[in-house]
Amino acid sequence: MDSSQAPTIAAARRVWPRDISVAMKHVTVLGAGIAGLVTAWYLAAEGLEVTVIERAPEAAAETSHANGGHLSTQSGVPWIGPQAIRELLTTGLRRERVVRVLHAPDPGRWHWFAAALLAARPAAYRLAAERTSRLSHYSRPLTEALMDTLALNVGLENQGVLALYRSRSAFRRACRKPPAASLLLNRNETLEREPALAAATAPLAGACFYPADATADCHAFCEQLSQRAAAAGVRFLYDCEAQRVELSAGRVVAVTTSRGRIACADCVVALGAEAAPFLSRHALHVPILPLRGYSLSAPIVSGAPAPGRFVDIERHVVFSRLAGVFRAAGMADFAGHQRNLPPDRTRHLHAIAGEWYPPVKSGQPKFWACLRAMTPDGPPVLGASGIPGLWLNIGLGPLGWTQGAGSARLVADLVLGRKPDLDMQGYGIARFRR
Repeated sequence: MDSSQAPTIAAARRVWPRDISVAMKHVTVLGAGIAGLVTAWYLAAEGLEVTVIERAPEAAAETSHANGGHLSTQSGVPWIGPQAIRELLTTGLRRERVVRVLHAPDPGRWHWFAAALLAARPAAYRLAAERTSRLSHYSRPLTEALMDTLALNVGLENQGVLALYRSRSAFRRACRKPPAASLLLNRNETLEREPALAAATAPLAGACFYPADATADCHAFCEQLSQRAAAAGVRFLYDCEAQRVELSAGRVVAVTTSRGRIACADCVVALGAEAAPFLSRHALHVPILPLRGYSLSAPIVSGAPAPGRFVDIERHVVFSRLAGVFRAAGMADFAGHQRNLPPDRTRHLHAIAGEWYPPVKSGQPKFWACLRAMTPDGPPVLGASGIPGLWLNIGLGPLGWTQGAGSARLVADLVLGRKPDLDMQGYGIARFRR
């Protein structure tokens, strides 16, 4: 290990009584996205032997690779709710729809939609929103502690996020019932907070400002964390696909992979959208559906400052500035496990991005598609799976960057046999087995 890393690794450890059984335990973590990497880090920081298994050739190669970069601590809510259901039904006939349901062989799709409709009932949605907010607020200081302790250079912009309204009617509706602890701004006040928006061609009626939100580069975070973890002794197996877990006397004893058998005492599944197919091999049926999302990345042009830290609330597209890159991310397709980039989607995203940052129109941006692992009610699925030694850190959906550190801390504490800092009711798999 590089001796220069030792102080930061030591500082990241939580102070707990050490146990010889903990020190000797080997844990496998499946997936090297934000959820898997932070889980691996926390476990290794407690002295466990950790192996991360990732089918891609590098960390953060899928959903954590080019997301919108928003840490939606204050504004993040369950994706499926009363408003989302209304929009899905009312925009179904528009040519450029925010959400599309495409034909795809998706086992359990219609059961998932039925569960989502039940979860969108006002009382159920309020409960899910409270749990989402609780986990987001728990996660934020953990995320920033990792940035600070490990000196991760991720371009954190910690001055709040603007939710922009194009139409006066939509802004008036927002004014009637503004979110708690937010600030409503007229057009001039919005431009004072983000002067670069003055060059935008999109209409701007006003904004809702969320002071507790921020933006940062999730991919840079994951890339640097994987390097710190490797220096701390975490073993990474890239280009290696987990196939199934091996049980003995009903308990996990190994993981079978494309590169052979790996013995372990515990296994944490952090496979994102691939978690449901993997778990189904063990008769564990988790209602997680892949939702394909899109992003655009374009270089910021010299002499043309780009706006950042904002959301086009009526187009459901988020924007951020990330190390000289203007990033836009949004739209959603239920399209099974297909990761292709439909030309109509890239054109639409390109057009919206160009309205807010005109230099994008004449450039050649890079596009990215990923699969968000969605639960029907919003909160992720964390903790015990029902099979001893098999743990879940899945279903973070569009809030993986926001909640990744918090979900990892909770799951790591459970693996270590400790009581988590957060009440786990409503985050486990049991809520889907009633």
